[in-house]
Amino acid sequence: MELNHIFYIMNKKNKRFNILAAATFVLAMMSACSDVVKYQDEVEDLFHNDGAPVIAAVYDATPDADQATPINVGVLKQFIKLQGQNLSHPTKVVINGIDVDVRQIYAENNTSWIRIPRVVPEVETGKLVYETAQGSYSIDFDVTIPSLDLQGLENEFILPGKEVRVKGDFFDLYEFNDTTDASPASITITNEALGYHEVIKTDSCTESYTSIIIPEDCPDNSLITFSWIEMGEKRSQTIPYRMTDQLMYGNFEGDLGWWNDWGKSLVTSGGNGGPESLGYAFLRITGTFGAWEWNSTGFGCNWRWLDASAHPENYVFKFEIWTNSNYPYYSYGDNGLYGTHNGGYNITLNNGAPRRQFDPISEYGISNTYGHWMTVSMPLNEMFDADHALPTTPDQWVNLEFVLQPNPIDGESPWNVDHAWGQFRIEPKQY
Repeated sequence: MELNHIFYIMNKKNKRFNILAAATFVLAMMSACSDVVKYQDEVEDLFHNDGAPVIAAVYDATPDADQATPINVGVLKQFIKLQGQNLSHPTKVVINGIDVDVRQIYAENNTSWIRIPRVVPEVETGKLVYETAQGSYSIDFDVTIPSLDLQGLENEFILPGKEVRVKGDFFDLYEFNDTTDASPASITITNEALGYHEVIKTDSCTESYTSIIIPEDCPDNSLITFSWIEMGEKRSQTIPYRMTDQLMYGNFEGDLGWWNDWGKSLVTSGGNGGPESLGYAFLRITGTFGAWEWNSTGFGCNWRWLDASAHPENYVFKFEIWTNSNYPYYSYGDNGLYGTHNGGYNITLNNGAPRRQFDPISEYGISNTYGHWMTVSMPLNEMFDADHALPTTPDQWVNLEFVLQPNPIDGESPWNVDHAWGQFRIEPKQY
């Protein structure tokens, strides 16, 4: 509304007040306009460049980081802050050979906030290049590029035809999310003894989750090889799938030398609200167990892993675990793997002492498998001691001792459990 129209209305309503009101209104409008002009000047100064950009220092801008000490190396997805001059209105920013989307940069004259892209460059430059319409500036700045982290299948005994998560990280960085035949990344499943060879793609591959579907005709004892290009070099890594020929106790049939009937009672093939069988019988423990109550059993087999006896540091003891969603693992607290090693679950080979504690939370970060099987492994050389070394000749009997002794943090509460264990086996650390 124009000022003369406002004055006309004020005058019609109150002729005695119109002069004072008009004067007051004009003064207010002038003050407001002055504030607007002042604000606009400040904004213009904040985003105005006087020349080519200059970078004085780079800082880590992530929360809780030391934001006072300059850095010259970053990591993928890290927030960084540039301090300098003439940094507003960037037209191009390149970090270690990767273009940054300038639309995602907030930049003022003296400061610029940037997130390092989660992208692996074809060629690392070790430079940060900052351009505006008035010039360009370059400084030395490296970005640590992580290698592909491939740990294995979340459940190595998943049945054929099923989806299974691949444990690890950075699969998307190395193009395992590319489903074209021209992709530099590939996955093959082979069983040389049976002449089986199949090429597959990832079923899902994101920053946080990668999975594959095992072909329905894939045989046991197969190897899955991941191949990719990393910084110009071809890399590959092989992981196992259903190594049934390495099972120690098979289907828990025959004379296993059971120590007691409690152990025998744990053997099941599924049902009763428990886990599905992965093709073999397994142990399932259910019920309430008092604090520090000793529950143990044992069974054995003839030892045939002689190379593992000679080089146990190159082998692992593997098995699958399962928890009912309503019965997660208990925390061992100070009695856990990194505490005094007392109680909880203990699994030991060949009567070794002290018993090898299995602490799923502290050791593997697993508190609940939510009704799914998950594979875990223990270094074989931690399963026995020097006085109970593994046999060096074939067909020597070796016991496995299995113990459940609740070690509650409060020292007195019982454990209510519904947990399962299956497919105990010996495998190489690397294939």
